[in-house]
Amino acid sequence: MRALALIIAGAAASAQAQSVPEPIKARVNDLVAQCARAGGQLGQMTGQGQFVLPRDFNGDGRTDFVVSEGNFPCVGKPTLFRPDGLARVELWMADGASARLAFADRLLAYRIVDGRPARLQIARRAPACGGPARCGDELRWNAETLRFEEWPTDGRKVSARPATGATATVPTPPATPGTSPASSAIPPVQPGADAAFKARCRKETLAQNGPAATKWVDSHCTEMWGRAVAAQPLAEAMLAAVTTGAGPVDALRRATPTVRWSARPQQGQLASGRLGAFSAGLSGKGQADSFSVSWSETGADIPVDVPAALEARGAKLALTSCDKLGAGEGERVWSVTLPGRKPFALTVSQRTAPTGDATSSYSAQAALDGRAARRGPTACEPFW
Repeated sequence: MRALALIIAGAAASAQAQSVPEPIKARVNDLVAQCARAGGQLGQMTGQGQFVLPRDFNGDGRTDFVVSEGNFPCVGKPTLFRPDGLARVELWMADGASARLAFADRLLAYRIVDGRPARLQIARRAPACGGPARCGDELRWNAETLRFEEWPTDGRKVSARPATGATATVPTPPATPGTSPASSAIPPVQPGADAAFKARCRKETLAQNGPAATKWVDSHCTEMWGRAVAAQPLAEAMLAAVTTGAGPVDALRRATPTVRWSARPQQGQLASGRLGAFSAGLSGKGQADSFSVSWSETGADIPVDVPAALEARGAKLALTSCDKLGAGEGERVWSVTLPGRKPFALTVSQRTAPTGDATSSYSAQAALDGRAARRGPTACEPFW
């Protein structure tokens, strides 16, 4: 309890005070328990012993948290969390009243550079980072993808890449009253989802196209996985809305803080907003009973795959209807099930531009009211 009190005091001194989210409390309790099991005792949590550091890292005015296991003051067991000179560092982003893991890795060192926003700089030991001895990166917020990216700070000629380990396993925050832990938390991307997706994609692509596809199947499946990765912010917001369920618009807006909701909704919607390059909306009569995301662009390839993003988080999708309108156009409906949750209907409509001056479009809509997925013919070929 003393650890939590100090964290709350630190947060109160930050740019915008807020209560400490449950996932951060869970991490603190976990580290305290590990120290006690190893025979150590909790020491001073100031100076070098301050292992939870509140800052605003993405400039939204809300308090985010760095959790540094290597700074945990476990008296009597000083190397418990740094067994080989490396220690786990996590960056947790404010997510409504909770927090979500945005970065996690075992590092050689790190530092926080104060500012608006603050910056997290990290150092890794080779060969993990591809450098000759050690290498450094800085985490920078990308407002389009709603993700932190790692940018090299040591002159390495590498491109920015998504932050490491945002899907790492961490203690599940306590459930809210009346729900089970499985139904109250947004499930992360599962370990091994990348390899499982590509293996399935390769098998299905070769079955559909024959041996001639061997030359291009791997690059194709890598591209398809990239669409699943790009759709993760959409999947997170969708699952947050589905978890909340049909109801008042204000409650659903609060449950989906990554959407930048507009003051005035578009015609035909109860609420409208933006989620990166996508439009987002809540629809229904009186209360919101569906959440949707949509995109369109002239001559562009469709950049996301929401069903694949959900599957990467452990969802089981059963196709209930497929209506193919053209070579790259049609609509599909799935019944989506996640452990501990009731199924929800997902409808995806998409159109790939047949010419450079035509428009590509994509929309994904989730039913929030528990209605069954629409049934229809399911024997139609894939359309990308």
